[in-house]
Amino acid sequence: MSALALAACGAAESDAPAQAEGPLVQVVEVASASAAGAIRASGLVGYKREPQLSFTAPGIVGDLLVDAGDSVRRGQRLATLRRTSGGANVDEAALARANAERDLARTQELYDRGFVSEARLDDARLAVQRASDSSVLVAPADGVILRRAAETSQTVNAGTPILVFGETRSGIVVRAPVASSEASRIRVNDQVQVRVNELGVTRTGRVARVGAKGNDSTGAFEVEVEIADASGLRSGMVAEVEIAATPGAAATATLMVPTLSLLDARADQGIVFVVDAQGVARRRAVTTAGVTQAGVIVISGLEPGDRVISAGAAYVRDGETVRISAGT
Repeated sequence: MSALALAACGAAESDAPAQAEGPLVQVVEVASASAAGAIRASGLVGYKREPQLSFTAPGIVGDLLVDAGDSVRRGQRLATLRRTSGGANVDEAALARANAERDLARTQELYDRGFVSEARLDDARLAVQRASDSSVLVAPADGVILRRAAETSQTVNAGTPILVFGETRSGIVVRAPVASSEASRIRVNDQVQVRVNELGVTRTGRVARVGAKGNDSTGAFEVEVEIADASGLRSGMVAEVEIAATPGAAATATLMVPTLSLLDARADQGIVFVVDAQGVARRRAVTTAGVTQAGVIVISGLEPGDRVISAGAAYVRDGETVRISAGT
């Protein structure tokens, strides 16, 4: 009889299902990404003034004397144009050319005697060129050619962009969009930390301008940041800025989580899994404020020190016990 009892117990134990192991995940401990009240945003580096240069008359592009990346001086010839329309009144055009040539002769004489500047002489030369059957495009200031928007022998209308120009004297800035609630806390001359990942260093700057009107599509306001040391920066680079703005009534420190931690992301909302001391994963709704190369900025829903699943979150259910990878 005892043998039968032992056999029955053995069969019951063998029939019991083995306890399933939880999914293997990696976790990170959440840390502050910025001080309380600070505003983080991403923007583009560019010259403060980047005009598009064009001819004032229609015609056919003759010579393009510069290319993207070339440094140029004020008054330097950049491109030529052969006009396809000379004006409705031939006599009036001839008179304009004669007047421009006489003015150039007088200006040249005054320049030789030291009575006028070289800039005035350049303007007189430009007036002669504009009054002729061909036009010359010159650099309006010292700068850099950012992009060539036309090609030789291309037919263009008056005002068609030929070159995109960056004026070096205007300086280099970062233009970053921020939400309206954050823009209201930003003031001109607020201190800014600027980081361009390609350079691997952090520069200091200041807020030079806060947009007076939000973007019609996004509602964001553009903030312009002047950078103290612009060495190595190029127009079009992506920069991350942290603005030491005036704290609001409910200002809190922002937190950073890995991009893969965020699930069901919609606008500024999402879900992450937080692992408690017993190894149980719990769903947590969070509010976000953008994505950077370092991760997702979280402004509410988490606390410093929370352990968030950084890899494997897609395979976890709410309330499930997880196994944490030894490498995390």
